[in-house]
Amino acid sequence: MNRVAIVGYGFMGKTHYGAWKKAPGAKVVAVCDSNLAQLTAKTVGNVKGAADNSKLPKTMKVYDSFDKMLAAGGFDVVDITLPTPLHPIMSVAALKAGYHVICEKPMALDPKSCDRMIAAAKKAKRQLFVGQCVRFDPQYAFLREAVRDGRFGKVVAADFTRFCPAPGWNNGGKSWFLDESKSGGAAIDMHVHDADFVQSLFGLPSAVSTHAHVRKDGLTDHLTTFYHYPDMVVTSDTSWAAAGSLVFDAAYRVFFEKATVYCGAAYKKALLVYPETGKPYVPKLLKGTGYEREIRYFNDCLSGRKPKEVVLTATDARNSIALACAEKKSARLGRPVKVV
Repeated sequence: MNRVAIVGYGFMGKTHYGAWKKAPGAKVVAVCDSNLAQLTAKTVGNVKGAADNSKLPKTMKVYDSFDKMLAAGGFDVVDITLPTPLHPIMSVAALKAGYHVICEKPMALDPKSCDRMIAAAKKAKRQLFVGQCVRFDPQYAFLREAVRDGRFGKVVAADFTRFCPAPGWNNGGKSWFLDESKSGGAAIDMHVHDADFVQSLFGLPSAVSTHAHVRKDGLTDHLTTFYHYPDMVVTSDTSWAAAGSLVFDAAYRVFFEKATVYCGAAYKKALLVYPETGKPYVPKLLKGTGYEREIRYFNDCLSGRKPKEVVLTATDARNSIALACAEKKSARLGRPVKVV
């Protein structure tokens, strides 16, 4: 049984809590938040129904101090769902204390901070996992397999989009997300999902070309990127500039030699395959949400149950941050930037 302590009990903390409850051989035994009111507050985010707002059991250990929680122990895994600037600090502290760590994305704001986290995990001989849930989402997992097994031939072009209003849903609209120095803006906080998935499909590109819109307050709220790959066109668009009434929408359109695959909540069907011949069809997908499947994957790794494939490593998550940072640099300089 893997015993879990969740640190940060807002929208994402509650989302992870719900996912852990469905993971066989795992149990959340402690939660920690400097604001204990969060434990009973009903929270919402940009994914409707994701957060588990159920009442915590009386047996749950509750802390308002991270240090006290680490010292008290009684768990094996620390699940960090705090604001991004705290990810490296808290992850390294938990790893040094001898715990395995799952850290919500984005891993950190820059590659060097990611490197410190990876080094701490290696030194402590503990596992470090980053919550890049899109790799585990059934609709994206289908695309990953289609690219890998070549069932539709080679990819000619691929386009990924992710749109929602700027995340001002807490603190009276003055969310920390809106501070570029803390969240990294749309490029690091939200776009990292698609940057990560692009590299999971095709590897890191040789370079990126990005145009971005920066608000007067310094927040990067929209970016369009062209990824440099030979023999195919790969692009992405991410926006926090959407009107408040727009419902969060993530989508992709991938053009293979023998089929076209459309995925997105705005379409009549969430995922459709358009074959070269024959009628469009909805393919069979894996069960569970991306959050549930990533938690189950990590729990299996901790329990010694070897997964069928390595879906994600901490180094992958680190490289996605490097990729998103290269995109921000490209937008700032107004020219392509090589990806190292």
